[in-house]
Amino acid sequence: MAKVFVYYTGGTVGMVPGPDGEHPAKKGDFTKELRRHPELFYKKDGGWFLLPPLATDDCPAKLQVSYKVEEEDNPIDSSKMTPNLWVYFANKIKENAEEYDGFVLLHGTDTLAYTSSALSFLLRGLKKPVVVTGAQRSLFEPRSDAVENILGALLIAGGYCRDPALQLVSVFFNHRLFQGNRVTKYDCDAFDAFNSPNVEPLVEMGVTIEVNARPFPVPNNWLPICDWDSLPDVRILRLFPGITENYVKCVLAGDGGVILETYGSGNAPDDDWFIDALKAATDRGVLILNCTQVYKGSVRPIYETGTGLEKAGVLSGFDITPEAALTKMLWCLRVTQDKTERKEIMKNSICGEMTIIE
Repeated sequence: MAKVFVYYTGGTVGMVPGPDGEHPAKKGDFTKELRRHPELFYKKDGGWFLLPPLATDDCPAKLQVSYKVEEEDNPIDSSKMTPNLWVYFANKIKENAEEYDGFVLLHGTDTLAYTSSALSFLLRGLKKPVVVTGAQRSLFEPRSDAVENILGALLIAGGYCRDPALQLVSVFFNHRLFQGNRVTKYDCDAFDAFNSPNVEPLVEMGVTIEVNARPFPVPNNWLPICDWDSLPDVRILRLFPGITENYVKCVLAGDGGVILETYGSGNAPDDDWFIDALKAATDRGVLILNCTQVYKGSVRPIYETGTGLEKAGVLSGFDITPEAALTKMLWCLRVTQDKTERKEIMKNSICGEMTIIE
């Protein structure tokens, strides 16, 4: 028996259609709706919902998946997500880690990639599957993708809970499982809403279940951060043609970190004022991480304009996603105050969030 904790936080997956548009389900209604779907509910046994016995037939361990559901009192629209809520989710999972074998977090899709990325750092070393999913159409609607997404997430969190390669934070959507800190939302209208541009899916669920995941070493020396009452000052500087010196200096005026979104393979203007502004910020101790604006690819200092950034103290983000870059920077600034240690964290892959190119 595999025990899974399902946590409904909000989002489209639990919205109820009405004459005035969609609105969140009342507390308890989402759990009741789950029971109406035979793919998700076979029977109740001692307070646990059971998946149909045949559901895990092609999972190697062939475990019976049981689960309990907790619903947020006031479902959270994903556009209202905050870093404090990431910490709240992480702590809830940590508090229940002994009782459950895996976790499913139901979430709105708009900021889902930020949450899955943040949780990968906050729950680093948990060594249990945490699967984040949602839906493009509500579970309460016909032709919904919610059933398949929830079922797939339950199969991973429960049926594969003993697989070390899947004991991490991941995202399940449209029959594919992605590494949680490698995913981005790229389509607002299709069921195939998420993709992982620089690494292949961990699992593909077709007629058979194909597991591509390979375990990577994750140390246990960082624990979830429990106190984000004051957020680090992290800013985003996205380059564009005609960007002005005043604009750049305003963004760089903080005292925390900056995600620098550059062109192509990490290129930026080589004007003296631009490089000098970056150098002045890094000299003050501001962390600056270079990420590409391009959907797929990696930062590589192959042009002179890119190598100038290195000389200014800018760190390479390689192929990290913008969502992972932001959440890693916030996490890094909270987990240590040592400037040298911060640089080491940001320029290395902490939990598989980027591919280091030597």
